Amino acid sequence: MAGVAQSVTQSIERQLSRFSPAMALLLLGPIFGELVSAHQSLFEFINPLAFILSALPYGFGAIICRELTVRWGKGWVSLVLLALAYGLYEEALVARSVWDPDWAELGALRDYSYWQGVVWTYLAVLLHFHLTISILSSVVLAEILFPAQRHASWVTDRQLRWCFVGLGLWLPVLVLLNPFMPTLLALVGTVSAIAALVWTAHRLPVQVLPPQTGRNVAPVWYGVVAALNTTAVFVLVFILPEADPAWLPAWQVSLGIVVAFDLLAFALILRWSGNGAAWDDRHKLALIAGFSAFYLVVGASKGVGGWVVLAAAIWGFRRVWQRLKTARSGSELAHGMQPVS
Repeated sequence: MAGVAQSVTQSIERQLSRFSPAMALLLLGPIFGELVSAHQSLFEFINPLAFILSALPYGFGAIICRELTVRWGKGWVSLVLLALAYGLYEEALVARSVWDPDWAELGALRDYSYWQGVVWTYLAVLLHFHLTISILSSVVLAEILFPAQRHASWVTDRQLRWCFVGLGLWLPVLVLLNPFMPTLLALVGTVSAIAALVWTAHRLPVQVLPPQTGRNVAPVWYGVVAALNTTAVFVLVFILPEADPAWLPAWQVSLGIVVAFDLLAFALILRWSGNGAAWDDRHKLALIAGFSAFYLVVGASKGVGGWVVLAAAIWGFRRVWQRLKTARSGSELAHGMQPVS
C-alpha cells in the first residue's frame, strides 16, 4: 500500500512541477474538493467524464477566488469571503442540495434541521467544507509550492474569463442532472448573498485586522486545532442526528454550536498567527493537513482506494514539509543562525 501511495504522490508531484502555478491550482482544487474529501472514490475521480462534470469546476473556483484577491490587492479575509461565496454558488445554485429535502446525502438531517425550505445544519457544514478544503487548502498549498510567485497574478484576463465560463457552465449541467428547483425567492436571496460577499471582499481594506506579534506556537498545534474543529463539526452534524433523538438538542442549538466551533478555531489561529502576520508556511501546511485529516480517515474507511489516497496524502504532506524544513534551515544558516528542528 505504501509503495502504491508513494507512486501516486510522486506522479502527482511530477505533473504539478511541470505546470504553471495556475495549472497546479486547477488540479489541486479538484484533488481537495473531491478526492481528499472522499466525496469521490479514487476510481471515480480518475474517470475523465466524472472529472470534467463534477471535479474540474473546483479548480475554476479556486483560481477565481485567488485571482480576484490578488488583483484587488486584498488579504486573507477577502479570500475567506470569496470562498464562502463560492460555497453558496455550488451548493445553493449549482447542486441546490441545501434546499432539497430529498437530497441523497441528508440522511436523518431531512427530519432534523429542514426548516423554511433550508437544511440549516447541512448548509453550515457545507460552507465550512468549501471554505477550509475547496478553496483555502488548495490555494494555500499552491502558494506554498510556488513561493516565488505567491503575490503575482497567475492567469491572463482571457484565462480568467474562461474560468468564469467553466464555473458558469456547471450550473446548467447540474440542473439537467438534478431538476429540483427551490423557490424564486430562495434563488434571488442566494444571488444577493453571493453578490454581497463578493462586493464586501472587494471593498475591504488589505489589513482588516492589525498585524500582531503572534504566539510562538509549534506548527503541529495548528493541525490539531483544524482536525478537532472539522471532526467536531461533522460528528455533530452528521453522526449525532443518526443516533437516538433523545441525545439531540434542537437544530438551532446544533447550528449555534457549529458556528461557535468555527469561531473558536479561527480565533485561536488568528491569535497564534498574529492575525496572519506572524506565521510561516510550516504552520499553514499543518493547518491544511489538519483540515484534511478527518476526510482522509473517512475515505480510508470506504475501501482500498481510500487507503491509497490517505497514504498518498501523508507522503505528499511529508514531502512538502521536508522541503520547507530544508529551506528554513538553509535560510537560518545563511543568516548565521542555528537551524531549528
